[in-house]
Amino acid sequence: MKKLTSLLILLIAFSAQGQIWIDNGATWHYDWSGTIPGFDKIEYIGDTIIQNKSCQKLMISSYMFAPAELGGELVDSWTSQKFTYSNGDTVFYLVNDNFQILYNFGAQVGDTWEPGVDTNEFSCGKSYVEVVSTGSDEINGEIYEWLQVTTLPNSSVGFEGKIYKRFGVIGDYLFPTPRNCDPDIIVEFFNYSFMCFQDDSFPLYNVTNKDCDYLLSTDEFEIKYPEKIVSIYPNPASDILSIGVLKPDCKITNVVVTDMQGRVLKNVNELQIDISDMAKGIYFIRIDFNNDGRFVERFIKN
Repeated sequence: MKKLTSLLILLIAFSAQGQIWIDNGATWHYDWSGTIPGFDKIEYIGDTIIQNKSCQKLMISSYMFAPAELGGELVDSWTSQKFTYSNGDTVFYLVNDNFQILYNFGAQVGDTWEPGVDTNEFSCGKSYVEVVSTGSDEINGEIYEWLQVTTLPNSSVGFEGKIYKRFGVIGDYLFPTPRNCDPDIIVEFFNYSFMCFQDDSFPLYNVTNKDCDYLLSTDEFEIKYPEKIVSIYPNPASDILSIGVLKPDCKITNVVVTDMQGRVLKNVNELQIDISDMAKGIYFIRIDFNNDGRFVERFIKN
């Protein structure tokens, strides 16, 4: 009986270490920052067959919030999908209708792989990820192997940080992110930070002291979906940005226009705002009402 028990323990441990990719219920949270805060929630929502391969369908829900200076309300959200599958010690993902290597857990120090992006609009070329070290850590009482990787110069996309068997990247994003190789172009990309992961056979792993959905659940960033009471038009706009009030009992008390960094550019109480003197780009408009309500929306200046 003791031998049988020991064998079962060894089999369970081997199974935990041998599984390279996710289980049902997999959910990640990645915080992102830049000029505006937000986060991505990535969920394994089902399986599908693509090119005769059984793939995991991952739904990415992205949430963008106004700068704290504007109250931090949700101003935009969108969804996208990714598809992955594993074979042996490699995880693949779908890029432009072709499966490319996402993670190669069989790689050794000095090995490289291609994430499958050959060029982008920022003068970059073929992408390469290089393994710089390997190791293992104990997480949730189990040992999980990792690869420490870096992105080679002139790559269009890449990773930085540790990639763990079972759940992917810590220190960057789950999927390769864009790079800029043109010194004449100033591009600000989101800075991603891993927060949480769990699935049906992997208890919650949270590397922060925050709730995984903290931007959605704290008072500062509370999401509300009120009846829309104003419209902003045209959007994009070139000279005049107009505000249409859809409920006559709502009175506008103040209008604030800021840039993406939260700097106040205009503070008025008008339904038509002259933006002809503003540079082309993306801005926020915040409208305050007499009932203490508030509306925040992005607009584009052409």
